[in-house]
Amino acid sequence: MSRRNGLVLAALLLLSGIAVAQTRMATSLRIQSHPLPDGSINKPYSTAIQVSGATPPLEWKLTKGKLPPGITLQPASGILSGTPTAPGEYRFTLSVTDGTNQRTTANFVIKIEDYLTVVWQQPPTLKENVLSGSIEVSNDSRDTYDLTVIIVAVNEIGKAFALGYQHFNLAPQIKQVIPYSSLLPNGHYNVHVDAVAEIAARRLIRRARLQTQNPITVNVNR
Repeated sequence: MSRRNGLVLAALLLLSGIAVAQTRMATSLRIQSHPLPDGSINKPYSTAIQVSGATPPLEWKLTKGKLPPGITLQPASGILSGTPTAPGEYRFTLSVTDGTNQRTTANFVIKIEDYLTVVWQQPPTLKENVLSGSIEVSNDSRDTYDLTVIIVAVNEIGKAFALGYQHFNLAPQIKQVIPYSSLLPNGHYNVHVDAVAEIAARRLIRRARLQTQNPITVNVNR
């Protein structure tokens, strides 16, 4: 092999090596797609997406799907944080670009659970001076709840009148309807529901609340 041909071959090998190195560099950025932790509504949530092979600074973007309501993505850090406001299973895609313009994407799922919920099964109804209705309480967790439910009507001066009270065990994935009714003196009332679930073995307390938005007026001539 002539000296010239040898130099040409060496140059080709060098260029080939550079091209391979550039290809490896272009594909070195990776998002570590570990499962994200579940969240619960009205409870603060925070988790960081990890990457490897990145050169700062990083820029994160949501490219597909949607995050749980109340959760936001911090573009520079890849941290997902906030307080979830709605239960569900949320699927989305994130992309990250680093300082060398490498870019990659990954798919994620966050499940937001609503462990304890209270809804109006029958909204408060007034007949003369008797206020009645019912609520539905749901246990969507894997635990049995030692549950206490208190329902009161609070008048315009802050005096509370009991409408209903129950204390019982609520099994997992079970809903329970609780009726309430009481004779009330004249006044303007808001109905408040407070449900408190205790899981003694795990030293956990969960709470759900419900309240009427507009006062209910009792005005009966006696």
